[in-house]
Amino acid sequence: DFCVTFIEVQDNRKVCPTANPLAGEINGVITTDETEPVQGVTVDISGGAQMTMNSSNNGNFSFKNLIKGSDFTVAAQLDKDHLNGVSTFDLVLMQKHILGVQAISSPYRLIAADVNNSKTISTLDIIQVRKLILNIDTKFSNVPSWKFVDASYQFPEASNPWSGAFPEVVNVNDLAGKVQANFVAIKMGDINGNAATNGAVASEIRGAKELILSTEEQVLQAGQSYTVAIKAKDLAMTQGYQFTMEIDPALAQIVGIDYNGLMKAEHLGVFTKAGKITASYVLAPLGQARLDETILFTLNLKAESDIALSKVLGISSRVTNAEAYSLSDEVMGLKLDVGSIKATDLAVLYQNTPNPFTTETTIGFYLPQASKGVLTIRDVKGALIYRVESNYAKGDNQVLLKEAQLRTTGVLYYTLETQDFTATKKMVIVK
Repeated sequence: DFCVTFIEVQDNRKVCPTANPLAGEINGVITTDETEPVQGVTVDISGGAQMTMNSSNNGNFSFKNLIKGSDFTVAAQLDKDHLNGVSTFDLVLMQKHILGVQAISSPYRLIAADVNNSKTISTLDIIQVRKLILNIDTKFSNVPSWKFVDASYQFPEASNPWSGAFPEVVNVNDLAGKVQANFVAIKMGDINGNAATNGAVASEIRGAKELILSTEEQVLQAGQSYTVAIKAKDLAMTQGYQFTMEIDPALAQIVGIDYNGLMKAEHLGVFTKAGKITASYVLAPLGQARLDETILFTLNLKAESDIALSKVLGISSRVTNAEAYSLSDEVMGLKLDVGSIKATDLAVLYQNTPNPFTTETTIGFYLPQASKGVLTIRDVKGALIYRVESNYAKGDNQVLLKEAQLRTTGVLYYTLETQDFTATKKMVIVK
């Protein structure tokens, strides 16, 4: 928080000159190059006075009761939420500019692209922006989240804003009365200008089209290792994409990534313990083959439970937003299709829930076809505690067990047997 205060000295005996030396004022507005007001910017004045305030919802600020004839410097700062407005589509625009396919025309957007502060735009800037998107970095290391330029400044060369030293402060000399000090706010890394300026989360209007990622269904068995090839359909209609892939670490562990497809290590952020993979990729605008189905990368997993892959693997926007970009610059959705080989091809015995339990628990299992089955419960010594035999339907089945049926506590083992399937799991009953 901040507080602005002043002392008013009253001349009750009328002995002071009639001129008011505290009649000076510096005010201004902070907007983007598209005249959107930016709130919450810290604005400081120094020199004839030291004051600080934040820009309002309308981007306005005002410093009053300043001494006339003094010199002041006005500066604006905002350095938070570096990812605001930054996506893989900005990388698409940066790559087009670097390759000479489509130049960035605005001097302010050129400054936004220079995230390594080198006064040029190169693949080094693309690398830094991609690391931010992938959550490998949480901020730009060479620039603040926002830069501010004196709004009255005219760039000598719009295509090269670094040809002259653009002013990032406003100097007011010999303050005569009320003076304007306006700024243009530049969100670093945001080339298409969609950053939120009012503290809210920026949203995109998405079309009906979607980019489909796909992989084949597999039935995982605890302790076994599996390879999962992630593919994409209809890449010919996209310029780029990004997403977060989630693997439930309680069900399967990420062992590694094989970069045997379109994407390489620099396009992915792998967070093994959290079970998350972030991805960001830009397709070359010219000359790149775009097959109907292309392998992006291959995921290596080790199963922690007997379960279908489709219940382990998913796409979300938890870290990096899941979206793709059409050839007409439209933001599309992105989803994962796990299909082809169905999990129903093999029987599966699930872990009982809850586990451990006190009063009752449910044992679930899947059968690819209707079958007679026997469920037995044994203690750690192998002694039979409970047995139930029944005809079970094709699909998911459940058996409810109550503590009164078992009459014991501790570690138990339950086994499901059918004509062509046997599986055992451990459960725990406590008082």
